[in-house]
Amino acid sequence: MSLAFVLRVAVSLSLGGCLLLPQVNASPVSQNNEVKPSAPSPAFTNQQQYKTQGMIFETPPGFSPLQPLGGKTVGVVFPAAATAQTRHVSVRLLEIQPSALGISALGSRELSEYVRFSFWGLTTTPQSRQTRRFMGQNVMGDVLMQPKNGGMSYLEFYLVPLTQERQLAIAFEADTELPVAILEQTIQTVSATLREDPTLLKKKPRRPPASSLN
Repeated sequence: MSLAFVLRVAVSLSLGGCLLLPQVNASPVSQNNEVKPSAPSPAFTNQQQYKTQGMIFETPPGFSPLQPLGGKTVGVVFPAAATAQTRHVSVRLLEIQPSALGISALGSRELSEYVRFSFWGLTTTPQSRQTRRFMGQNVMGDVLMQPKNGGMSYLEFYLVPLTQERQLAIAFEADTELPVAILEQTIQTVSATLREDPTLLKKKPRRPPASSLN
């Protein structure tokens, strides 16, 4: 199911049939749940690089510097000078370690719901699932629509497994009036470039299990 199709249906239902988004094709998910990347847009060159929470990722140009985005999350917004009322796209991240939070017994679905509620404040029920490829693995996430500033926003939320028993919660949010191609290019750029910072991993070697310590 393509991003464009999900957005068209969700916005149409949410706004009583008032369709705001142009019909722009997005990357479809194949039968083996792998996203097929579309050709990069010529408008998105000279990508910007960010480092935070042991991760490195890139975005198309025009995004802000890293900033707090609420609930212990950090991220970037587009356009760079946008406020909470005017930003059109945001990428929010939070590194979590379930064992440190005492929630390691939760299953993947329960963990996703816990993180969405506790750190994003999201209580909306996901409308569908979407699969994207992060760090060489297919990750299934939630697609949500929620009211925002008198309109609606579209959000994709993922939990990406990392090394050292950590996970990265990452969410992409956009106004539903935004052209689909801009949001899709942002998600593709971030997901394709997301990686763990090798310098940080060297500074924090994984501690062996207590049973193996002398």
